[in-house]
Order: sequence, then C-alpha cells, then structure tokens
Amino acid sequence: MKRPSVFSLTALAVALLPFPSIAEPRTWTSTDGRELQGEILSLEGDLITLKTDRGNFEFPLSRLTEADRAWAKEWKEKAMAAPAKGDSSNGGDRTVGDFENLKLGEWPNSIAADFDVDAIEIVKEDKDAGEYIYRSPHFEFRSPLRLSKTVVLEFSRIFEATFQFAKEMPIGLNPQPWGEGYYPTQLYATREDYYADGGMAGSGGMFAYSWRGAEILSSIIKVPLPNLGVEYTGTRFIVDHKKRSDTLIHEIAHQMTGRWLPLMPTWFKEGLAETISTQRYDNGRFTITSMDRSIREDVTRRSGNDREFAMLNLERLMTITGQEWAADLASGSGSRVNYPSANVLFYYFLRLDGDGDGAALVDYMKAIAGGMKEEEARAEILLKGRSFEELQEAVADAWRSEGLRLTFF
Repeated sequence: MKRPSVFSLTALAVALLPFPSIAEPRTWTSTDGRELQGEILSLEGDLITLKTDRGNFEFPLSRLTEADRAWAKEWKEKAMAAPAKGDSSNGGDRTVGDFENLKLGEWPNSIAADFDVDAIEIVKEDKDAGEYIYRSPHFEFRSPLRLSKTVVLEFSRIFEATFQFAKEMPIGLNPQPWGEGYYPTQLYATREDYYADGGMAGSGGMFAYSWRGAEILSSIIKVPLPNLGVEYTGTRFIVDHKKRSDTLIHEIAHQMTGRWLPLMPTWFKEGLAETISTQRYDNGRFTITSMDRSIREDVTRRSGNDREFAMLNLERLMTITGQEWAADLASGSGSRVNYPSANVLFYYFLRLDGDGDGAALVDYMKAIAGGMKEEEARAEILLKGRSFEELQEAVADAWRSEGLRLTFF
C-alpha cells in the first residue's frame, strides 16, 4: 500500500498495534519547511506515527528536520526507560508482575471459569439509545442489542476462562483489570458493524490499547457477536457451542497481560497469546495436560507438514519489531509462520528449557520489569552467552523430543 504524504489530508488508520501516548502535541516540521501539529504515538525503526486533528499519519522519520528527529528519538528512549509501575487508574500503585509467592512450574491439569448466571450483572438496558451493558466477574460487555443473561453467561465463560488461564500460569503475570475494575469489551451486532469501527477484515476480534512509558492508559476488546457464536434466529439469540474460539482467545490473552505489552518484545507478546489460544478449550474450560501436543498440532496444521515446521530464525524472531510483524501479516506470512514461530519459542522457555519450570523466562520478566533493557536481559538470561544459532540447536533438540522437527530460515 502506498503511504500517504505526511502533510496530506489522507489519514492512515492505526489499529491493533500498541502506541505510547504523550499528553501534549507539538509542531513538527518537514525537511521542505511544512508544519504539522501532532502528538507522537510511536517510533518503530525509521517509521514515526503522529496523531493529529485530521487522523493518524505514519511516515519515514527522515522526512522531518534533524531537530524533530532528535526529539523523537529522545522521546523513544524516555518511554522505554519509564519505570514499570502498571496502571493505577482505579487507586493504588500496582506492580506489573507478582513473583513473591510464585511456585515455578506448578501447573493444574485444567483451568476453568467458575461462576454461574447469578454472577452476570445487568448494568444498563436502554432500548431507545441502543445501549446495553452487562458484567461478568472481570469483564464489562457493551452491546447495541439486548441479550439474555444466559447468552451473556455463555460467551462470558470464554473471557473468564482466559483470565483464569493468565492468572494460573506460573510465571507471575498478575492480571488485574483497571478503570472501574473490569476489562471493557465492545460487542457488535454484525461483522459489518465491527469492520466499520476499525475491525480488521477476517479477524475474530481485536485488542487495542494506548500507553505512556510502561503505564496502560486504556484498552478494549472489540468483537462482533457472530464471532462469539451468538446468532439471531429472528425471535431470540442463541449460542453455537462448536464455534472456534482460538482467534478471540488470542486477543483476550493480550488484554489479560496488558501491563506487560509495553515492556516486552513482539515474540514474547504474540507467543504468550498463541500458547494460551492453541490449548484445548471447551465450554469454559481449558485442558492443559498435553500443552506441547496442542501446540505441535496447531503449528503443523498451519504449515501443512506433519510434525515438521520451518520457523523464523531466532535472531529475526527475537528482534522483530511491531512494524515488521505487521508488514509480514500484510504479506500473508504472519499467520502461517510468525505466530507459530512465536508460539514454539515461547513454549520452549515456558516448559522445555532447563528444568522445565520456566525459571529463565521468569528471571527475564523480572529483569525487564525491574528496568533492564530487553536486549541486555535477552543476552544475559535467555541466550546465556550463546549465539542465536546455538540457541536454535537447543530449541530444536527440545522440540524433537516432543515430536516436532524444526528447521530455521
């Protein structure tokens, strides 16, 4: 897609990717002397994104004056160096992770959303305004249509089970809602309504958020009701329990781990969400007795090769930026290669590395939460002085024992 000129009136919509937020806009000047008032949203490599009154613009940093380029790079350094305090919008200053009482490597056989219909709260039902708000224990659902408690309960289970999964993973994620104590979710009557509000074509749902430094400012999941398996029969809404939920679970997992998203590299964020979403889920329960098998089956299903997978080489995977990941998705390789590659690598550190208790992964998370630069934590804790090629050999050996043959390109 041809990128719009920085000072044209054509806005480039920016969705799905996380952007740090600075409160005050400033005047930016192009190399040919034109000016634009805007707020910096992100700087990824040589691509800068500005928020303006006319929309969001993404363009090469080289189009700006030397002074503006220096300011943007300094902003990026300050944002990355911000202390990891998490969100405090609903009172109190909460840490990103919870490692104090963590029991490494202790996993249950299954994880379930344990609540009943009485836990569903009807907050608002306004037919004239077309606004209906419902709450499960940790989520607030905003719908344009009236839904029965039974229907809300059915799709709440997938959200609550995913929350519980993130909570019980023995790596200290410490998921906590912010704002009023609920994770917000916007529902849409049709897929067309969802796409009209920024949903990506073909996606089962999306998670969007904004942040400043390491502090989440806002987040929301957007999903059309049909993608939750909720269909209108002409007289009432019904739920299809056979509806595939992995794409939606992936986005919910991002929301559960929101405080980590500004801190961690792309492979970690996407790998964590993939590891959760590729597990066996049925009616509010994840079965995790064979996590490696579930991942192997998903990876080989996508690649089309039984028990074999050609994944991204680890230097590329562990250093890939959000912009590069998005570009791969646009080219069509993301779903087939990037996501399963991140899944394979994340699960290796989660349960196959060392003693299989995720110790190095947790130490890596602790270091970054404590302010260490990601590249330093990666070299010292994950690579442990090894080259990327040596780590590849270790990952391939571990997965070979689980019935998956890996090659790297």
